[in-house]
Amino acid sequence: MKKSSADYYFRRIYRLLSSDKVPIILKKIRGTRGQTDHKIIWLNPQENILPTLIHECLHILYPNWNESKVYKYEAQIFNQLTPRQIKKLLLRVALIVNKIKQTNKKAD
Repeated sequence: MKKSSADYYFRRIYRLLSSDKVPIILKKIRGTRGQTDHKIIWLNPQENILPTLIHECLHILYPNWNESKVYKYEAQIFNQLTPRQIKKLLLRVALIVNKIKQTNKKAD
């Protein structure tokens, strides 16, 4: 995959996460790195979060892709991330998770 293609997918993923339409929940999930129902993303904090995040976002963005295609693109996108892109993704995850925690505290 060319760097320009990886950047295109990164931008789509970042836009999805910036939309605040997809909550991210950190939860130990037995036997998997993460999962999505196309409305929520669950990430296993005991696994590599960034590749899993990319993987689950690809499932949401491209619901017709099969699992092997998602794995292929996940690896290619992840391997071409710049330090700046990694920082942006980690910050976005932290903001989403923190926002959910704050919302849950207010509800209690």
